Amino acid sequence: MKLTKILVASAIGISLTASVALADYNKGFKYYTKYIKKKAHIKAPQFVKILGVQSVDELKALFKDNAKPLIEKLKKSGHEKAAKAVEKIAKKKKLKDLEDFLVGIMQGKIPAGCS
Repeated sequence: MKLTKILVASAIGISLTASVALADYNKGFKYYTKYIKKKAHIKAPQFVKILGVQSVDELKALFKDNAKPLIEKLKKSGHEKAAKAVEKIAKKKKLKDLEDFLVGIMQGKIPAGCS
């Protein structure tokens, strides 16, 4: 009986942890779609290619210092609208969500409509 309760509690805990982990990705998707995709018309995989990052660590480095390296890179590559969109996301303090979404894209987790 106790073993069953422990297993059920563990299953609930794991499912809650998984849904919390997806929450940042989903919020990042929301902000990416609302600001970057609609304003700059860049799909997520193309956005990652524009950034020219090969690893998650390189991507995370672009988000340091309130995403200034990311914004600079976008401006230098001629994607002014995308840079302004990232600035708006930064003002809303949602860069971590965007970062989690882009990490998911790099790992092959591409939602419908973003490929």
